[in-house]
Amino acid sequence: MKRLLLLLGYASLFTALATAAHADSAREVFQRANQAYLTGQYDAAIAQYQVLVESGVADPDITFNLGTAHARAGHYGEAIRWFERTLVLRPGDDDAERGIAGATSLLGTRRAQAEGEATVQTRPAMFESFVRGFSEDTLAIATLALDTLFFAVLVAFFFVGRESTRLALGIAAPLLGLLGIVAMFALAQKMGMFRDGRPAVIVREHAEVREGPDPRAAERAHASEGERAELISRQGNYVHVRLSGRREGFMLVADVGEI
Repeated sequence: MKRLLLLLGYASLFTALATAAHADSAREVFQRANQAYLTGQYDAAIAQYQVLVESGVADPDITFNLGTAHARAGHYGEAIRWFERTLVLRPGDDDAERGIAGATSLLGTRRAQAEGEATVQTRPAMFESFVRGFSEDTLAIATLALDTLFFAVLVAFFFVGRESTRLALGIAAPLLGLLGIVAMFALAQKMGMFRDGRPAVIVREHAEVREGPDPRAAERAHASEGERAELISRQGNYVHVRLSGRREGFMLVADVGEI
């Protein structure tokens, strides 16, 4: 028994040491990435930040820095992607919102210089824009609280005798019910229940949208850098995507950045 406890103690110690070593390693990578960014080595900074993301570190500061580095390097689609990811991890981040607006503006300027005109999808749908500033937890708590208040007001309505109080409760009940419905739909939107796929951003200009997951398949359309998309599924090196304007098809994995 003592030997078992000793082994368990060693196992716990090694786990703690491994976790601490990983934290130190991640901190060192983060510092190298920041140093590369500050010295104008944006591609090197991107590579280091990407190491942290691919190792499973979900930190809005890292994704924000990654978006900023991509913007500095002129990768505006990737910048928009990572700023959007920052808003998923930290809803309501004003700096990330400004980052999206700035990258979109620069993308439009570059497109206008190349083509003589520019049309850039600047914002998601109106209701999606409304909920992006709230986290899932906040919306879930709001929905539960409003539903609880709604039923409490209904119960009170049947037990209160004073007419003026019943009138106030009669007005409050439908308002609370309406707010509860709005909160419920907002939560469903935030959870992606109205989407068929996962949100993504196109990261290459004039990326081909093909009829099938094959380079020999006919081109169905082209997608623009910075454009929003939905990832439906993946087949080899291709992903099935849905774009605005009823465009749908298969694109190279490298041309689409999942948020």
